[in-house]
Amino acid sequence: MEPTAARAIPRGEGGARVAPEGEGLFGEAEGGELALRAEPEGLLPVRRRVKDAAGFLPTWGVRQKKARGDIMKAKGLVFSAMLLLGFGLAGRQAQPAQKFADLKGDYLGQPLPGETPSVFARDIISTKDKEHGAPKFSPDGNEVFWWSIRQENEGKWLDFHKTMRRIGGQWTAPETSPFDGAPIYSSDGKRLYFASKKEGDDVTFVEKQGKGWSKPTGVGLVTRFPEVRFAYFPSIASNGTLYFMGYRERRFMNMGIYRSVLINGEYAKPELLPQSINTPDGARNWTPFIAPDESYLIFCSTRGLPASDQGDLFVCFRQPDGSWTDPVGMGAPINTKEMERFPAVSPDGKVLFFTRDTNIPGYAYDEDVYWVSAGIIERLKAKAIQEKGLKQRK
Repeated sequence: MEPTAARAIPRGEGGARVAPEGEGLFGEAEGGELALRAEPEGLLPVRRRVKDAAGFLPTWGVRQKKARGDIMKAKGLVFSAMLLLGFGLAGRQAQPAQKFADLKGDYLGQPLPGETPSVFARDIISTKDKEHGAPKFSPDGNEVFWWSIRQENEGKWLDFHKTMRRIGGQWTAPETSPFDGAPIYSSDGKRLYFASKKEGDDVTFVEKQGKGWSKPTGVGLVTRFPEVRFAYFPSIASNGTLYFMGYRERRFMNMGIYRSVLINGEYAKPELLPQSINTPDGARNWTPFIAPDESYLIFCSTRGLPASDQGDLFVCFRQPDGSWTDPVGMGAPINTKEMERFPAVSPDGKVLFFTRDTNIPGYAYDEDVYWVSAGIIERLKAKAIQEKGLKQRK
């Protein structure tokens, strides 16, 4: 497949995007000024200039003239060509070029990882851009969504929301996704959930309709419970219960991890998870992933870490009475001195995805997707049963 021309388009569903020339978010031509949203560390809850943990200043609502779109078009062409040709990046170990005609099988045809994390889909999903979330595969393994961001000149950031599909056993080249972030699937694959700026910083879903998707519908968490203020990085259990990052005063960057139960088709008032998870000591706790049966929660936290380490992955287990064990770090080789975040276990339960800062010279703020055998979760669970009195769930 030949690379298509790319251009930045006006902010619609989720900020600046790269789309095929002449197409809008839903297949309509769009033009005019660019609206770029800067979110180097995620969808930040406070819309002001705040120095983040990495020491740079994000800005909101930057608007530029269409002339910058011409620059983005040229850069998009170069990036697409590099992606499709599989060029290696400076400072990285050389890898054989992967052609999309060769991408067949589960997980984009990538060999399954072992006990040591490795970069997932080099130069296909893990690129020179900052991968801003783990890839989310459909339950049948035939579709994947992911989200990357890139810092341009003058410190501005661009969003790139991508998707690939497996058709006739072969994976397509990456295409622009019309949905914010990296959408998550319901357990039956009939819905996609994602955080949407257009819907008031709320969780939104679309439903499968033939080969496409319905128009987005907000679940109304922020509308009905304004004290939550925002609902980002959602994760969903098989019973529909949502876990997400919302507003919480007197926590680091006013973040907290919430849980909202689905009752008769409507989400109940979100409950803030206990202080063992949402620590009151100034640590950052975010990017939650909930197990399909709610038996465990994995999230990023800075608790107990030096200032130079901006986050490790922690896991806690849910007791039969609904309480949680104290979170424990997932340890080496998953956690390193670099930041690990955005955990997500594959629908088949075989692998754990997450992102890690790579700190490659010449690639500021680079972040790649890693994957590893999910067996570590069961080992940590066995340890929790032995040492922390975790009771077996029936």
